[in-house]
Amino acid sequence: MRRKKIIEAAVVCILLLLLGAYMEFSDRSMDDKNRIIRGSPGSGRQEVELTLNAGEKLKNYDYQVSVPAQCIDEKTAQSYFSRAEKEIDETFFPEGEEAAHVTEQVHMKPSYVKGLVKADWTLDQYNAVDVDGTIREDQLDPQGELVQASVALTCEKYREEYTFSFQVYPKVMSQQEKVIHEIAAEVEQQSTQEGERYLTLPDQAAGVKLQWKEKKQHLVWKILFFEVLVCFLMAGIVLERKHTADHIKKEQMKLDYAEVVSKLLILLGAGMSLKQAWNRISAQYSDKRQKKQIKERYIYEEMIITNHEILDGESERLAYQKFGERVDLGEYQRLIRILLQNLQTGSRGLCKLLEQESENALEERKALACKLGEEAGTKMLLPLMMMLGIVIAIIMIPAMLSFQV
Repeated sequence: MRRKKIIEAAVVCILLLLLGAYMEFSDRSMDDKNRIIRGSPGSGRQEVELTLNAGEKLKNYDYQVSVPAQCIDEKTAQSYFSRAEKEIDETFFPEGEEAAHVTEQVHMKPSYVKGLVKADWTLDQYNAVDVDGTIREDQLDPQGELVQASVALTCEKYREEYTFSFQVYPKVMSQQEKVIHEIAAEVEQQSTQEGERYLTLPDQAAGVKLQWKEKKQHLVWKILFFEVLVCFLMAGIVLERKHTADHIKKEQMKLDYAEVVSKLLILLGAGMSLKQAWNRISAQYSDKRQKKQIKERYIYEEMIITNHEILDGESERLAYQKFGERVDLGEYQRLIRILLQNLQTGSRGLCKLLEQESENALEERKALACKLGEEAGTKMLLPLMMMLGIVIAIIMIPAMLSFQV
């Protein structure tokens, strides 16, 4: 198990080294001819850290070079302008509409071609279309208005003007939208009155009588729902904690089984009766617990309960049977069957049976310890992978941010 962990850790370290070497090689900015690779057009300046040696005067001197991006020539700029105009034609109008009939907000983006071309918009009819592209329906002629849009496209030192026209119309409203529109106008008119303490809502609009009711928040039902949800969550948490505690308890009792059998075997082999041996084991545990020499061990707590039952006059057979029912584990069920058989037929052969059971218990404990170790190793694998992910992110994010468009 330990060897497996060492191999896993070594593999992770090698992968990190290979990844670091790859990232360092791929992130090189200078070639073997002392030429620094410029960024693509529009990517801005990049700061390159270099080490400079100049004979005996400079040794490993840290030198920073500010490298501008590649310049754009006129031919490239014209191709970018063409792409920008095509992108404008595709994105300016709302989905499903065209230049001859526009009723929804138009999209005037500040840049195109992934930011390489800047755009400065101008409209000749701001009474019809707002600066953000919203159609001003309240000021539109029902027959529509023709709007001319001009956009100044700039790509570094090159500039081009792109102009087109489109016809805007007020949106055709349904009966419901018309009523809502008139109500909104009435409410707006009332809200502009100065000196009024109250805002009076209209009684009618569009020839329809209006009835107003304050919308209920249903706070009581929301609180009740939240309380029920919290109760279910708390119940789930309690059940999960109980399940976890039971699992821990059973695992601990399984680990202690070999020790319990071994102690019984030694005391019975020394000539004690089963009752005396059980009492001695319980008393030793109680004494150590009172002196705080050991932590709580669940199986010995159960043995103490059984010992008290016997001392209170309950028959050994019944007390051991109750012990087996409380513990409810296969290993202890076998032990109880052996002990009950001893009470029925006598102690002949009991030590031999317990000796064999002790050997089996030791093997089971080894297997259980290996299983618990594997589970712990699996649990440790998640933090290890998280650490690997963090290291990869630390290496990758700066490299990705330095990628040129």
